[in-house]
Amino acid sequence: MIMSDSTGFVFQYMYVIEVLTLVAGVIIAISSFDDLFVDLFYWTSRLFGSAGSRARELPSIDLLEQMPERPFAIMVPCWKEHEVIFSMLSSNSRLQRYQHAHYFVGVYLNDPQTQDEVRRAQGIYPNIHMVLVPHDGPTSKADCLNQTISDIFMFEAEHGLQFAGLVMHDSEDLIHPLELKLFNKLVDIYDFIQLPVYSFSRPILSVVSGIYMDEFAEMHTKDLEVRQRISGVIPCAGVSACFSREAIQHLTDKNQGEAFRTSSFTEDYDIAFRVSELGFNSAFIAYDANYAIDINTDTGKPGLLHRSLPIATREFFPSGLEAAYRQRARWLLGIVFQGTKEHGWQGSLGTKYFLARDRKGVITSPAVMLAYFVLANFAVFELYRAFFDPAHQFTYTLLSTNWATWLFFGNFLFLIWRLVNRMIFTGMIYNTRHAFMAAPRLVIGNFVNFFATWRAVRIYVGHRVSGTPLVWDKTSHSYPVHMGDLELPTTSREAPAPLA
Repeated sequence: MIMSDSTGFVFQYMYVIEVLTLVAGVIIAISSFDDLFVDLFYWTSRLFGSAGSRARELPSIDLLEQMPERPFAIMVPCWKEHEVIFSMLSSNSRLQRYQHAHYFVGVYLNDPQTQDEVRRAQGIYPNIHMVLVPHDGPTSKADCLNQTISDIFMFEAEHGLQFAGLVMHDSEDLIHPLELKLFNKLVDIYDFIQLPVYSFSRPILSVVSGIYMDEFAEMHTKDLEVRQRISGVIPCAGVSACFSREAIQHLTDKNQGEAFRTSSFTEDYDIAFRVSELGFNSAFIAYDANYAIDINTDTGKPGLLHRSLPIATREFFPSGLEAAYRQRARWLLGIVFQGTKEHGWQGSLGTKYFLARDRKGVITSPAVMLAYFVLANFAVFELYRAFFDPAHQFTYTLLSTNWATWLFFGNFLFLIWRLVNRMIFTGMIYNTRHAFMAAPRLVIGNFVNFFATWRAVRIYVGHRVSGTPLVWDKTSHSYPVHMGDLELPTTSREAPAPLA
């Protein structure tokens, strides 16, 4: 009797597992077809030479460096960044090849430590200006940026000049020395420009921070390129992003004096859509230079990487599990929930398609975790059959059908394709060792994304049910503080000198 009850329970339980398996399999297959379309579009464009055509139409670096320089404002919003902001400002001030760059650093009244570090940098570099947000923080990055823009306008009026563009950066950024040279040309063509953003190289066993290496290498090599060609709406990464002076003025006028929406958790993502709605031209540009700046993982110090790579900002991303999923939960809150509320499904068919791609993670992340769960159940079930069911009395009901077999065979091929693509893009930006590590890091990334989805859904549901206000969840930053004497060439023809 006990055996009979046990047998019935196993049958019923495994039937539920089979149903869950098919649900997860179908969701993953649909998402994989979506990914495959973007992959094939990119590789076809590469094959026929149309990928990166906008960058190839630009003049050489030599000609970019010969263009007359116009003033640019670099906005750096801060809250409790006293550990990194001096290094960021001093490093980038020394490295920049642009003579007319002004840094406007937004700091709150109740953050005296960050104020002190900015003043220390001001004592060395006269192109650094502190913007005091006239109330206590933290509020939101958008609020800090809006005050910074207001001070930039006042600076223009006081000094009788007008900035050609306003550039967004964070306090952990190491800016490519040629970035502003490129913006100086591009701002005549586009009103919003997004350059690639990559993670610093991290130790091979630092798997959480390694996820950012893989994801940004793929997204800022393939996804944004495809998105540009299909949609024309380029999401702003909040870093290495330049807005024309005219675009910022229009955004300010249209939003009651505030260019950025203070209610948004992802003010950068939001503003890119509003730039498009105003009819301004946007572009993602991956323009190759003959060197990049990266971290030597053996010494932990920054150095020059003698490879042809796009002009891009490098930065540290979280290396701890909790910090990573909290940051991604904030991204999900802004992109999925607030983005759906603010922007709905507006735009062209291509724009709607990429909005769906942006938002599908709240469904696909739980589906992947469900797949892991049912896989573990099948492993236990097969062990059960091997030891307690030698006659193979237990059989699969739903999974024995032909369509289920083809579904899982197809998903297996999709998985291999996804792993190969991820490894290729990681190898393009980093090296072979990290390319091979991209495969196991993909699994870790699935868990991080699931925890982020759970947190974002929990916070948003709590907000809607109880009215609890959404609070800005700031990411802690780190920076390669030991810059050393990094000497760059005086002309683009000279090879950069390596660090001693």
